[in-house]
Amino acid sequence: MNPFSQGWSNTTNTRNAGAGQSGSQWRQGPSVYGALPYPAQNAAPNAIGFAFLPSNGGTSVLNSVVNGPQSQTYFRVTTDSTAAGFSMVQNARHETIAIIEWRKHPVVEICGIVSNRKTSQFLPLSADRTHRLMNVRGRNFRWMPDTQSVGLYSVSPVSPQFFGRICQTRDGTTFEVTAEALQLGLLEIFVVSALLLMCGRNID
Repeated sequence: MNPFSQGWSNTTNTRNAGAGQSGSQWRQGPSVYGALPYPAQNAAPNAIGFAFLPSNGGTSVLNSVVNGPQSQTYFRVTTDSTAAGFSMVQNARHETIAIIEWRKHPVVEICGIVSNRKTSQFLPLSADRTHRLMNVRGRNFRWMPDTQSVGLYSVSPVSPQFFGRICQTRDGTTFEVTAEALQLGLLEIFVVSALLLMCGRNID
C-alpha cells in the first residue's frame, strides 16, 4: 500500500520546497512503489539517519529493528498476529516506549510524551487534506509530503523550521532527524510517526 495514501489530498499544491511544501499529487489507492525510480535523497544538514530493517521473517516496518549510526540498534518493533493486534516499540534497553492498538480506529500511546489517543488525533489531517498536524511537547508541527518523503516542520507562516523527514525507497523505510529535533526529544516521535505513516494501514 502506498505509504502516502493515508488521506493526503489528491490536489496539486504548488509551494516552496524550502518552506516544507509539496508540488506533487497524493492519491488514495494501491501503491505504485516498486514501479517508479527513486532518485537519491540528499542528506539534510546536521541530520542523523536511521533505517527500519525487517526482522523475525517480517517484510514491513511492523516487525523490524531501527538501526542508527554505526548500524547500532536503537529500537525494536514487534506486532502480534491476532486479528485486532498490537504493535509495540521498545528501546535498546528493551523498555516499551510506545504501543499501537490496531482497532478500526487505531490508538497510540508514547510513554511520557503522548497519552492514549486515536492515531487520527495524534496525526490529524489538515482541513485541506494536504498535510498532517501534530502537537507534542507543547509545540505544533506539520508533516508535509513531497514526491519522495514526508518532512516534519514547525508551524510558521514565514519560515518553517525543518526537523527531519521520513523516506520510502526500494530498500525500505528510512528517516533522518536533525540535531535540533534530537534536542527537542523528537526521536521517539519520528519512530512512531514513521511506523504509522509507512505501515500501509488506515490510521484515520
